[in-house]
Amino acid sequence: MPNLNLQGQSHRYNRYFVDLGKIYQTKKGRAYTGIVFSLATVIFFIIFAIRPTLVTIAQLVKQTKDQKLVVTELEKKINNLADAQKNYLAVSDDLNLVEEALPGKANLPLLTREIETLARQAGISVVNLRFTNINLLQINAPKGERAEVLFSFNGLGDYQNLKTFLNSLTTLKRLLLIEAFSFQSGKDNSNILSLNINGKAWFMEKP
Repeated sequence: MPNLNLQGQSHRYNRYFVDLGKIYQTKKGRAYTGIVFSLATVIFFIIFAIRPTLVTIAQLVKQTKDQKLVVTELEKKINNLADAQKNYLAVSDDLNLVEEALPGKANLPLLTREIETLARQAGISVVNLRFTNINLLQINAPKGERAEVLFSFNGLGDYQNLKTFLNSLTTLKRLLLIEAFSFQSGKDNSNILSLNINGKAWFMEKP
């Protein structure tokens, strides 16, 4: 019985194959078959030939987007640098004033000349000008740190001239602080007074 069933099923499938052969022999069958093979061929080329090209195009598109982002960032940096340059040029004159007020070195010879010039202009005589708290072998402050130098001054003159000199110290471009001052009268009961000043000046090497 099993052999008879197998033979029956084989006979039935053979009929389908014969029917397919007859269909292919018709015009419509040949046309449809050509279309199917054409579609299969197109799909094959899309998968195995066009796909690498599409992948390459996708990668190029991504690279183009990345390059556009890089260009955008570079443009931002260029604009920021241009703005920084404009700001620097706008305050460049003020930077010179800052350097004069807070120099990078102690520059004691210049400070001495400035104080003596103010004393001469005020009509007083300098008796003593001394600087302390300064290492003459190391007159530069550590970068970014402020250092100070202390000074004491003694001069002779009438009250008005001494007052003029004291006020003129505040006009110096160099930043000074008068911590204490005093007037002392002379022993001969004249109008000549002695002015004693204790103060400090700063300097800082820019980072």
